[in-house]
Amino acid sequence: MPLALAALLLVSCALNPSGLVLAPGWQAHSLAVWRHMRPDMIAYRPGSRWAYVTLENPASISSPSLGAFRPHARGHAILLYGLHRADGLKFAPDGSLWIGEEADQGLIWRIAEPDQLPAEQRVERAHLEVSHDAIAPFFPAGRFAHEGIAFSKDARFAYLADEHPKGCLYRLELRTHALFVLAKGGWLRVRHPEDARAEGQRLGCRTFARIEDMETLPDGRIAMAETLRARVLVLDDRGNRPKVNVWLASPQLGHPDNLAWDASRHWLWITDDSTPSRLLAWTGTRILEVARHPKAEITGVLVVGHEVWINLQRRDRGPDLTVALAEAAKTR
Repeated sequence: MPLALAALLLVSCALNPSGLVLAPGWQAHSLAVWRHMRPDMIAYRPGSRWAYVTLENPASISSPSLGAFRPHARGHAILLYGLHRADGLKFAPDGSLWIGEEADQGLIWRIAEPDQLPAEQRVERAHLEVSHDAIAPFFPAGRFAHEGIAFSKDARFAYLADEHPKGCLYRLELRTHALFVLAKGGWLRVRHPEDARAEGQRLGCRTFARIEDMETLPDGRIAMAETLRARVLVLDDRGNRPKVNVWLASPQLGHPDNLAWDASRHWLWITDDSTPSRLLAWTGTRILEVARHPKAEITGVLVVGHEVWINLQRRDRGPDLTVALAEAAKTR
């Protein structure tokens, strides 16, 4: 974006009580308050009782890991305590909720029927003990820093990225629970998921510079935010051999983090973990800056109808928030 246009954008922006600086024509309202709990990813399915938010805290029986709030209604709860740096969050094709731990020996945790889970559940992380049968570690997904999670459109595969400066990309067959790593020759079987990072490196995996998030696109490809190279990649796994290409690389990208596809606008939303943190939209031809925050990190973008939901983490004044953004003309 030219400097003059950027200056005009910021001069004409609206500054709301959340501290967000918004582009003209956009407005924001708060959905949930988290009291400095470090909200990260957001997951929601239309018709669900709750929207879900991972809370990225170190493992402790008293540290919140998963929150839930009622969209556009009062009420929120802490559903789960005890995970180690809960980050990745997606609904699987079977309706279960997958939570990824962004830690070197991180796990995927699976919650069956999350809308039925009572609040205030606990995981004793050292011994993997849980307070409710609906919560379980999903060992076939491997141990590594789980942040990026995506599912294929045909519900056959889960794609998982190791958020490491030289991390591998994995594919899990959902029916057989077989784990594979992407290497030069294609997908190679990982025999020991508990040692997935080291085994992937031994198999000569293709390495990536910290894939932060992944998003399934309408055509079945998987978009991936590679933050240390400041670009968005796209995985095409629809043919006989998987291909990874650069989809977006621009000086306007600093540290791309979370991704969300906007089906109505045909935009890719990108949170950028720079200073200030920004919410960007890639239209296919240009990058728009829709919001920025000078003293908080914008995380966990999700498109719900005409709204765009984000989290504000590590605010220097006031609690962390989940916020809905909308174009003013579409809220009338």
